[in-house]
Amino acid sequence: MDGSDDKRDRVLKAALDCRTQLIAYARSLLGNYAAADDAVQEAMLVVVKKYDQFQEGTSMLAWCRSIVRIEVLRAKQRHQRERSLAERLLDDAVDAAFDEFQTARRHDDAESWREALRGCLEKVPERGQGVLQARFADELSYPQIGERLGMTIEAVRKALFRFKRQVRSCVETSLRAAQ
Repeated sequence: MDGSDDKRDRVLKAALDCRTQLIAYARSLLGNYAAADDAVQEAMLVVVKKYDQFQEGTSMLAWCRSIVRIEVLRAKQRHQRERSLAERLLDDAVDAAFDEFQTARRHDDAESWREALRGCLEKVPERGQGVLQARFADELSYPQIGERLGMTIEAVRKALFRFKRQVRSCVETSLRAAQ
């Protein structure tokens, strides 16, 4: 055995002797025994790779603890990335479910509104239906409606105002009654 192998064996034995304290240290940082054990195992692999960097005569526990601290930070970063991804996926799923609920609700609301509108339009007198039809279905201007129905522009304006208010009030009443 040469001097390098001898140093490696001394460093590894001293590091393994610190294992219990290192696990306690890692557990205090991570709050989880399994994660702490994993962090210490990773740290021991680093010790095996970098044994030649240990300065004999210094504290093995302090050197290993600094390596464990780095491994704990890496474990926390991995956990944060995984948790963040899981949280993002959960947030996306919640958003999608909420959007689906809102879409279904809007569809139900729109259908209820259409049904109420149909019923309320049937209650409007024939002349009012003609004014509303000309304005909203045929998209005629006030003068065109007046010409078609034999009304003055002012009469068209007043009729539209009155029938729109009647229909709006009827629809609101119908929707409130349906709830």
